[in-house]
Amino acid sequence: MPELPEVEHFRQILLPLAGTSKTTFSSAKCSKKCSYVVLECPPPLPTKRFPSQEVIDLVNQGCYVIKDVLRKGKVLCILLQKQNDISSAEKEEKKKRVGKSSALPANETSGDNNDETKIAITGKESMLYLSLHMGMTGRISSPEHVPGLESLSKDDAYPPPHTHLVIKSNGEEASFSDPRRFGSVLVGVGGEEDGIPTTFQDITSDALAASEAYCSATMAKSKGPGGDADMQQPTIVEQLMNRKKGIKGLLLDQRAVVSGVGNWVCDEVLYRSCIHPDQSYLNAAEAKTIAEEMYHVLSTAVKCLNDGDDFPEEWLFHRRWRNGGGGGNAKDFNGKTITFIQSGGRSTAIVTALQKNKGRKSLSQTKKSTTDAVSKKRSGK
Repeated sequence: MPELPEVEHFRQILLPLAGTSKTTFSSAKCSKKCSYVVLECPPPLPTKRFPSQEVIDLVNQGCYVIKDVLRKGKVLCILLQKQNDISSAEKEEKKKRVGKSSALPANETSGDNNDETKIAITGKESMLYLSLHMGMTGRISSPEHVPGLESLSKDDAYPPPHTHLVIKSNGEEASFSDPRRFGSVLVGVGGEEDGIPTTFQDITSDALAASEAYCSATMAKSKGPGGDADMQQPTIVEQLMNRKKGIKGLLLDQRAVVSGVGNWVCDEVLYRSCIHPDQSYLNAAEAKTIAEEMYHVLSTAVKCLNDGDDFPEEWLFHRRWRNGGGGGNAKDFNGKTITFIQSGGRSTAIVTALQKNKGRKSLSQTKKSTTDAVSKKRSGK
């Protein structure tokens, strides 16, 4: 399953469609020279978690350009901005181009798309949000680059098999493929108040952004008071501390503390932190270590994927996939035995020599027990 580093890499593949390789989109690039976005859907359309052909046609005929590509956790969102300063001739040319590219054969329909995929749009909105979730096997590819995934056989052909959506804009194109069809594509108009994509509202803070913010604030604080170190919102460390739920289950919950952490990232972070995945009631030092290792793993993985490099040789990542979750003879980079257990509902790689589950009560219970013991001692005097 693609996790935050892979999905961030997919975002980088989509950025040329906005006419920029940077995260932000300059309004100066938004001119008549920009090509309007065209969505092509090879039939048959998926019947679930996918826009209907009617919605796709409204987008294609609406004269939208890609303003930016955002990511939160494992969800991508393409911002589609409507262009109003177009001529009648351009509109007519647009309709002709769309008619050739998006129409389904007479015997093909959009399927019984369930209610959650029938988004109420008119094609006249000033901004639309095209959200993509990769599910188990989803990926974004371009003619120049077809990323590999551990869950898929290696195939560099473009478009990849099981391509459900091709996005064209600015003379570039990219495709969304999903063999197992657990991913989703949604078109929406954003939140009623702040315009945030609804798919972003359903998940908590991005793991890379949250861990980076904590590390940056910690570094700033070490240099003196003030600045970004005086954070008003609870930090990732404060949110991880003293929780009853096992740490792996907590990190995998996309609505709890952070979003974007999946199975292999979680195992890597906990391995480097020397913390057992079922450990609960983390203290401040343990939570701090997890936040720092989370930022290290995520930022390093993103850089490696974007640069086309392998992950660091000492990472558990290489051994967990190689041994497939079994065998009993897997070793980490330093020769320590890797054991596979179930934690957080997922197959989990741990090094028991380093990761011990420490029986522990909550900090409040510990404090109360200590207070009661002191009171009893005093009353006995």
